[in-house]
Amino acid sequence: MERLEYLLSIVQFATDTKEKRHIVGGMLVSISLLFGGMAFTVMTMKDEDENYE
Repeated sequence: MERLEYLLSIVQFATDTKEKRHIVGGMLVSISLLFGGMAFTVMTMKDEDENYE
């Protein structure tokens, strides 16, 4: 339970002003685009074994 309170206090501190919310939002969008691009790359990769058949 203490970890949850600690996490919530960090989130509250990170978003207490409009400028900080803007920065945190930009970071979250960047991270989501990064992982989305990685997932798309993995899904579209072909196995090397299929090329030899």
